[in-house]
Amino acid sequence: MTYDQLVTLEAIIEQGSFKAASEFLHKTQPALSSAIKKLEQEYDITLFSREEYRPKLTDTGQAFYLKAQEALQSFRELEKFSKELSLDHETELTLGIDAICPIAEIAPTLNTFFETRPSVSLNLNIDLLEGLAQKVNEHKVDFGIGSNLVQSEHIESLPIFDVVMVPVISPKFKKVNQSLLKKLPQIIVQSSSKQSSKKVVGKLQGSKSWSTSDMFMKEQLIENGLGWGRLPLHQVRDKIKLGRLAEVKSVDQVKRLPVPMYLLKSRTKTLGPHAKSLLSFLLEASRS
Repeated sequence: MTYDQLVTLEAIIEQGSFKAASEFLHKTQPALSSAIKKLEQEYDITLFSREEYRPKLTDTGQAFYLKAQEALQSFRELEKFSKELSLDHETELTLGIDAICPIAEIAPTLNTFFETRPSVSLNLNIDLLEGLAQKVNEHKVDFGIGSNLVQSEHIESLPIFDVVMVPVISPKFKKVNQSLLKKLPQIIVQSSSKQSSKKVVGKLQGSKSWSTSDMFMKEQLIENGLGWGRLPLHQVRDKIKLGRLAEVKSVDQVKRLPVPMYLLKSRTKTLGPHAKSLLSFLLEASRS
């Protein structure tokens, strides 16, 4: 069995006749007939019924063709992968994402991009606050998606969308005022950067704080009445509707906070062809 024989079989089925297949493959009809005959003789099977005017697969031929399609797809993926290697195309992309970034915003773009590049894998790094910019700056990721808390001349930032941070508290607290919020700890997340500025965005003056390095843990602490804090609206919208969390609306100093998200790219890192394409895909999607 050869690759050309399987391609011949596929062309005959898809084009509907030996004549159309010969034109499609730029081969003579006798050459196609010979390829199919050799394939049948090699495995002592009959692929096509000779009783029909047009080629029709036998039951055996139908079963064989289904497996042949799988083999052809695997070979073509391997062929494409080999060509990409020869052209220095990356086989893996490393993307840094801020923990507050809504995956739903970028999922359609990622799906469209990777559907046409089955040989490319994705490694996602989740970071908090300055940690993302640090990884971008140190070339530990191809590029990042998140807030730009580090103003560096070495990082190019391209705005894509905003994430709304909403102040929430457990609904067990019926009367929410400034006094209560100062009494309870404000739950904040720590930066994943070792060089964090320790600056807290949106901190209520005079309040005490608890810190965690995990956004989900922050949500659990708040939901269980151990404090209050801001969380991404897309993350807690359903819990607010279900009454498992309550938005803080009665304190003037504590409001919703829009946080701009950026595509963060190091000016000193050379991106490969796939990384460049993905960056362009995401930027274009944000503008549409």
